[in-house]
Amino acid sequence: MTGVDRSPEMIRQAQAAYPEIRFAVADATKISLEGPFDAVFSNATLHWIKEPERVAGEIARLLRPGGRFVAEFGGKENIAELVAATERAWTKLHLPPPMPNPWYYPSLAHYAGLLERLGMEVTYALLFRRPTPLEEGEDGLRNWLTMFGGAIFEGLTERQRDQVIAQTVREARSKLFLDGKWVIDYRRLRVVAIKT
Repeated sequence: MTGVDRSPEMIRQAQAAYPEIRFAVADATKISLEGPFDAVFSNATLHWIKEPERVAGEIARLLRPGGRFVAEFGGKENIAELVAATERAWTKLHLPPPMPNPWYYPSLAHYAGLLERLGMEVTYALLFRRPTPLEEGEDGLRNWLTMFGGAIFEGLTERQRDQVIAQTVREARSKLFLDGKWVIDYRRLRVVAIKT
């Protein structure tokens, strides 16, 4: 078993927690490991990589014939309400278009087709809604944006970033603040494929 992540800090934490497992710092678009592997598993990672063909190509290269690929990540229309609220905030603050979008959220058909073109048979695929309540009450969305929206705010001053976040919170409130908590409109894509 080998775990990979692009972040050296994440790898250090993983090695400390699981010293019996091998870990490597690796970019998913060019993994320096040699296969074949029996399985590749990914959770909540692939929507951060906007070169899906390269990632899927690496996965196919690493799998032995009959090997499994299992993944779950953001799918089509994941956080659509939140992205729309952030785009409205961006426009109202007169920031230069377009607003950066750091995510890749494919449709089920698009991603299944990509895997099939690379020699994998998709045996299971599901796109489903998973509304997710955030902790921290009123501050939940602000904290989520600070943690996961960093790439949107690159190139902005700290003041501009704070303004975008505050305006996004105002724009999103009517649809995403429910019963005293923020509920993010996640849609997840779950897929299982076998290398042929």
